[in-house]
Amino acid sequence: MGASVSFPASKEKFRESVTALIEVDVSPDDSEFWDELWKIPSSAEEVFELIPPDAARRLRDERFDNLSTLFTQATAQLCQIVETPYNIYFDQALNCVRVLTRIIPFLLEKGDLGEADANVEHLCWATGSSPIPEQGKKNGVNDDASLDSLKNAASGKNFGDEEDDNQEPLALLVVHAAMHMLFLPQFTCDFYDDVPTEDDPSNQKGGRDDIRKRLEEEAADDAARQEAGLGQDRIVFNGVSLLPRPNGIVWTGGCGVSPKELGNDGGSRKYDKNRIEVLRLLLACCCDPLFSPADEYNPLASRWLAVAVAADAPNAVCLFYSLLNIVLCHDPIGMGMPYSAAFNSDTHLRLVELSVQVLIVLLDCGLPGSPESVLNDNGEPIVEFEEASKGGFNMFRTVLARIDTTRELTFCFNGFVRLLKNTFECQNTLLPGSVNRIKFHQELLVLLWKMLEENPMFMNHILTQCDVNEILVPICYLMFQSRRDPAQIGLVHICTFVLLKLSGERSFGVNLNKPFNTRLPCDLPLFSGSHADLLSITLHKLVVNGAYKLVPLYSCFITIICNVSPYWRSMSLVAAVKLVNLFELFSSPKFLYSGENAHRHLALLLEVFNNIIQYQYTGNQHLVYAIVRRKDAFGRLGSLTLEKAISQCNKVYGEEEEPGSFHSESDPAIQTAPFDERGNALDEKGARISPPENADGSGEHFSPTESWLSELKATLPLETVTRLLQHLVPVVDEMCNRKSGVVDEVEILEVLKDVTMVGLLPVPHAIVIRKYQPNQYTALWFTAFMWGVIFLRNQNLPIFDGQAIELFQVSVAEEEDDN
Repeated sequence: MGASVSFPASKEKFRESVTALIEVDVSPDDSEFWDELWKIPSSAEEVFELIPPDAARRLRDERFDNLSTLFTQATAQLCQIVETPYNIYFDQALNCVRVLTRIIPFLLEKGDLGEADANVEHLCWATGSSPIPEQGKKNGVNDDASLDSLKNAASGKNFGDEEDDNQEPLALLVVHAAMHMLFLPQFTCDFYDDVPTEDDPSNQKGGRDDIRKRLEEEAADDAARQEAGLGQDRIVFNGVSLLPRPNGIVWTGGCGVSPKELGNDGGSRKYDKNRIEVLRLLLACCCDPLFSPADEYNPLASRWLAVAVAADAPNAVCLFYSLLNIVLCHDPIGMGMPYSAAFNSDTHLRLVELSVQVLIVLLDCGLPGSPESVLNDNGEPIVEFEEASKGGFNMFRTVLARIDTTRELTFCFNGFVRLLKNTFECQNTLLPGSVNRIKFHQELLVLLWKMLEENPMFMNHILTQCDVNEILVPICYLMFQSRRDPAQIGLVHICTFVLLKLSGERSFGVNLNKPFNTRLPCDLPLFSGSHADLLSITLHKLVVNGAYKLVPLYSCFITIICNVSPYWRSMSLVAAVKLVNLFELFSSPKFLYSGENAHRHLALLLEVFNNIIQYQYTGNQHLVYAIVRRKDAFGRLGSLTLEKAISQCNKVYGEEEEPGSFHSESDPAIQTAPFDERGNALDEKGARISPPENADGSGEHFSPTESWLSELKATLPLETVTRLLQHLVPVVDEMCNRKSGVVDEVEILEVLKDVTMVGLLPVPHAIVIRKYQPNQYTALWFTAFMWGVIFLRNQNLPIFDGQAIELFQVSVAEEEDDN
């Protein structure tokens, strides 16, 4: 285990060595200087303190030869410890890890995605003499034969050929060394052998009940695969294995290897500190995207990331399962007792946070993995050599897409539910502070999004075999609580993405009819209803009481409600009133004339009403009554003429805005909203939308025209609501007249419940579901959001310096939030 304590004398000695590196040229042959440098005991905090950003850049720009020697020697020592993992060298290896973690981001500032620099290119990627010790070259650690075959097929090289090994660039060596060190015996793990798995015939009991249960599980998995649209297993002779080998080194059980297979030693925390140090180094090696301008970012351009996710990356499958299991096994409540989290180590929580960050970074590059089940003749999951050798192949995305057993999918779902529910459960306790709140919920939502996008089996499983409402409730809570905080706009965006993705599936809308009984620690309006009510009330609140920057999401909010509306069996009174209120808001002159396309929100809302009236009329008297009560709003829209439209527009925009008026209706963001009517999210710059008419600062507002009115009339599906009002308004008026205007709402609802609309409404329209369509703009948004979160969450030990970041604006973020 590495020492975490250093002494003032050693700190001063390290300071002198860093100063010498910056001020004078130090010969690579000065063994006394370099040996002493690596042996000085120093913590990560001291390394970062004594090599500030300015010093690191001076070293790179003014003393590059010194930096080259520093980088080369540190990499060489990591390769040495991988080949000969002796405990006496662990502390020195940790010093190398810390120095590399500090300097690599400054090299990448001028790397593949940053400002190209010939010196950096030559140092990181030139082929030349390898620093791997001669005695270790013939003893590769944990190099799977299938990976060797892949390398031979892809590059024509023999793995054991020393001359070819000498050509490996330093960038590849440092990434591979880090991935080896994450599974180094007695440094970051205990075992280096395979343990019997549950699927191993030698580990299976032969009882009739056991065999029947196993066959039933296999049949259920096959049926689920068919339901998710995946075909039968395809058998090939050989390929790159997707099994964790040796599985005994996986950090904790869950996916890939079950906890009982690892035994009592599975999940050991004694190596957490060393794992954190090496994960920091791997994260630093993968930070290329930070230095690319957003509009130029290419997820295939970084060679550092390509090396880390390649099929021949050491221990890639074991690393995937280790990171995933460490995150999804985490229990914020601990032993289930109040304040039990106080007994948990902060070190382990930091490991969980770093694990999810590294995992989502590795899942964010390259090409998507294929979920198609490909097996070898032994029934083991593999990926074909030809596929694995293609440019852009990502082993992590491939393994993620291939998680397909009921046990593993349930494990993933339960892990997400446990962690996401912590966001409100920690506030629902009688004893203040008795349950700690996790702080990595944003990274967790990115991971959830990746699973929904990459693995069709996971999407199908949570919708058909699990209670997806357990995911919905914490997402709604996070959106509701974050609606007014400009710093949490990104969080609301990603929650919206997840809901939009789920709402495109019929099973999601059906599941929302389950009663909502959870007590949330927020000022959510009181209602008695279903999870569909919770969803619509939350989204209504985000519109009428959300931050200014949520305006571009309005069409997404209504699209989500529209997608689930055909399956909404019984709407609560609160939800019905809120939805009709939204219609009044969007049909108000201030909003309707804020832009040429502002009426499209109304079209979606009318579709919501039509879906419920046509397909779920029985049980939705509250909505019908709310529509009847606000009949004038629908009448005004139906009778709108061009003369009225121009008059209303001039009245609204020809005068100064009144205090307290709707703050975002006239904002150009409504016209440049980065989400179209199909729910396809675009980047915040509105890359797929033409600039608005009044975005040039001229102050001119949209003016209604004949063509605009014709489009509005053709777009708004008013016929169903109009016929409903034509039939029901006289019924309600007659009832009120009969009772001299004193009628209880309950009586009216009972009458509406008994009224039949058969034959009075138009022929039911086809149900239209607007599914999320992946595109490069959403992918770019996720990359920028993910790295922004990682940047902010790594400030205690600032791995990245904001000065050179191009992917997002660090210096002006606070100013933008205040606008």
